[in-house]
Amino acid sequence: MALSLIDGLVFAFLVVAMTLVRYDFHTYLVNGPGMLVCSAIALVVFFIGGPLAIYRGRYRRGSTDQFAAIVGTVALGVGIMWVVEFAFASRLLIPTSVPITAGALMVVIKSLENWIRRNLRQRSLTMSGASRPTIVVGAGNQGMLALDMIAQDSHNEFVAVGILDDDPAKRHLRYNGIRVLGPIADISAHVDRTGAGAVIIAISDLPPEDLSRIASNLESRPVEIKIMPKLSDSALARPEPDAHDVAGLRHRSFRDVSLEDLIGRKPISTNIDDIASAITGKVVLVTGAGGSIGSQLCRQVARFDPARLIMTDRDESGLHATELGLEGSALLTSDDLVLGDLRDPAFIDTLVAEAKPDIIFHAAALKHLTFLERFPEQAVRTNVGASLDLLNAAVAHDVDAFVHISTDKAAGATSVLGRTKFSIERAIASVAAVTGRRYMSVRFGNVLGSRGSVLETFVAQVAAGDPVTVTDPEVTRYFMTADEACELVLQAAAIGGPGETLVLDMGEPIRIADLAKRVIALSGRSDAQIVYTGLRPGRSSLKHFCHRERPTVAPTIR
Repeated sequence: MALSLIDGLVFAFLVVAMTLVRYDFHTYLVNGPGMLVCSAIALVVFFIGGPLAIYRGRYRRGSTDQFAAIVGTVALGVGIMWVVEFAFASRLLIPTSVPITAGALMVVIKSLENWIRRNLRQRSLTMSGASRPTIVVGAGNQGMLALDMIAQDSHNEFVAVGILDDDPAKRHLRYNGIRVLGPIADISAHVDRTGAGAVIIAISDLPPEDLSRIASNLESRPVEIKIMPKLSDSALARPEPDAHDVAGLRHRSFRDVSLEDLIGRKPISTNIDDIASAITGKVVLVTGAGGSIGSQLCRQVARFDPARLIMTDRDESGLHATELGLEGSALLTSDDLVLGDLRDPAFIDTLVAEAKPDIIFHAAALKHLTFLERFPEQAVRTNVGASLDLLNAAVAHDVDAFVHISTDKAAGATSVLGRTKFSIERAIASVAAVTGRRYMSVRFGNVLGSRGSVLETFVAQVAAGDPVTVTDPEVTRYFMTADEACELVLQAAAIGGPGETLVLDMGEPIRIADLAKRVIALSGRSDAQIVYTGLRPGRSSLKHFCHRERPTVAPTIR
């Protein structure tokens, strides 16, 4: 209230001053009552009306929104003065120009005050080390929202010092006082000049090679790179003006660079209605529920309200983590959690007989290619023997649908893993041909962030200061997030026919060497080396998913 009282007194003083100036300080010409009434109006408008728009933290200091609020408050005062003047012209007459000139000066004074205070605050925070000078990459809607997010929290760790954008038309423009410094290619020079300690990427769907290039330019500098979440993120919805509710735009929404950013996959689209019709109200059994794919598959299935979701695995820690992710607690007392080994035929038969599932998602498997080349008998026991036992149990107990999670390595198989998976695909197709049931296989490639994945290995090697090992400079692989893979598995289960082997659209293949370079660039470790170890037995330089393709009703599934 003190600030509003001071501003009200300033506005009132300006009314008096402009009245005296208008009459060249000949006080005998001044309508004293009129001048005093208008001064009182100026005081009251700011003292009562001002706090509703300016002093309650609704707007960023120095922003266009705050400027509009100041103009609105002043305009309200000027309007009331005119109404009073015209209503009581005989007694309270003052020149019409006085409210206008006083109001204009008030706007100038308030704007100058806010600009000075904002710049002093930014300078003090930067000099004290409480906040880091920050460059925002992108001057579009994402960039503007990023600047708002930085400014909303007065205790944030970022202070915007510049914007970078490749659009020449935006060069030297300002947004709330923050200038567009130049193109993104000059980021290292601008970081040096401004002393920036952080860079926020605020461009939707920035190609991964561009992100890698930015990181490479900054690798010798102690600069942290953050990502601005997409506008579609519900956490970024612009909140209703409220002094106590700015969490939606605070800097904590900025996230670290993720593995997905290195791949740059485009969002997939699935038919939710198809998936719901296949899952809702059904009894679902998921094997390998403690693994990367199995656990994510359980989370996806649970979204569609199945009648029951039975989760089985031989890894007790994995089941514990899956239940914790689903329920928020992990008491391990639910009958829907079943600990057991699928290599035990009796366990499989009892499990299927008691659960009576409508659909089985078979995600359990041994998948580490190099290990399986060394221990092929273990691959056969798990990937073939256990899968055949589960398939036979499904037939014996009238399970309507069976979805086998396969791999791209089953196409033109050259490895033990690929051969075992391909043999089960053929067995499933044969059983489906006899029974007419919707028993099928789904193939996809590498899953980002899964246990033992190449990306996880690269990150661990860089963090440990070890060389990054790549088999061959030209080797390429397909990648997908676990969430995408499982959503497409559910889509395939909804549309797949008996005996089909469905292939998920994995996008374009990625060179593993390029991926390693991106991980190194983003880590800031310019001294990290890439060591080429040569292709190991069972591996090839390029993976294919199938020998021939045919379209399905889902564009992301073939």
